[in-house]
Amino acid sequence: MSWIEPITGVVEAALLYFSRYRSHYGKVAPTQKRFSELKDYYRKLRDSFRSNSRSLLELKEWQRQNNTFNYQEYALHNPQPLLILSESTHSYIIGNVASYDGRQYPLVPPNSNRPEGQGFCHSLVIAKTRIYNIVDPDATANGCFLLEEMRAHFTNFWRHDDGASKILARAKQVVDDRDEILRSGNGGSSPDYDDSVSRDVSLYFEDMKKKFVELEAKDLLMGFHVFPDNSIGHLHMHVFPHGESFRQYSTKMHDWKTVPLQAVLEVEREEGNGPIEPDS
Repeated sequence: MSWIEPITGVVEAALLYFSRYRSHYGKVAPTQKRFSELKDYYRKLRDSFRSNSRSLLELKEWQRQNNTFNYQEYALHNPQPLLILSESTHSYIIGNVASYDGRQYPLVPPNSNRPEGQGFCHSLVIAKTRIYNIVDPDATANGCFLLEEMRAHFTNFWRHDDGASKILARAKQVVDDRDEILRSGNGGSSPDYDDSVSRDVSLYFEDMKKKFVELEAKDLLMGFHVFPDNSIGHLHMHVFPHGESFRQYSTKMHDWKTVPLQAVLEVEREEGNGPIEPDS
C-alpha cells in the first residue's frame, strides 16, 4: 500500500481548502457559513477519493492484507487502565493517549504538529469494523448506520453511563502521568515546565472538571479528519467540548480539517444515503 503517495485531486482539494479557510483556526463550533464550507470540504475529498480508480484499488488491497491487529479485540492490544471507557457491538470509546494540555509538551514548537488533544478531556469513538477513513465507502454504507451507531454509543454513554466521570478519570491519569515524566526528566524535561506550571495545570483541571460534568452531549463536537488530512489509518471520531474555555491550552492546529459528524450526515442525506429525518 502506498497511502503516503498523493492521490490525484485529493491533495489539491485539501490545499485549496486550507489556503481559503485557515483563518478559521480555533472556531470549531461552526457558524452556518462555516458549516456549509465544511460540508463542501468533506464532499470534495470524498468524491475525489471514491472517483479515483487507483485509490479504490489500493483500498481493496489494504482490506485484503492480513491484519494482525484485530479491532474486535482492542482491549487485548491496549491493556492500559482506563483507556477503554465503553464498548458496544460496533465501537469503542477510549480516552486520548495524549494530554489535552499543551503546557505539558514544552519542547514542541508552537506552530508545529502539536501532540496535545483538541480540547479538555478529548476522547475518541473507534469503529470495530476495519474501515480506513470517513472517505471509505464502508464508512457511510447502509444509510450511515455505523456513524449513527458511533454517535448513539457516545450519547448514551454520556447520558446514562456516568460518561463524564469516566472520561475525567482517564484524562486525569494522562495528565498526572505526563507530569511525572516531565518532573522526573525522563520525557524531555524543560525549564519551562516547573512547579508553578505543574500547579497551574492541576488547578486548570480542577476548575474545568466542575464545568465538564455539567455539559450535555450537544455541547461536545464529534468530528472526523478526512483523508488525506488524517494521521491514523482507521476510522475514528474525535469528541471534545467546543467551548473556548475548554480549549484554552489545547491545540487548534487541526480545526480547519475537523469535519463535524453532522456535516457528514447532512451531505449523505442530501444525496439519499443518510438518515431520513434531521436530528433534533
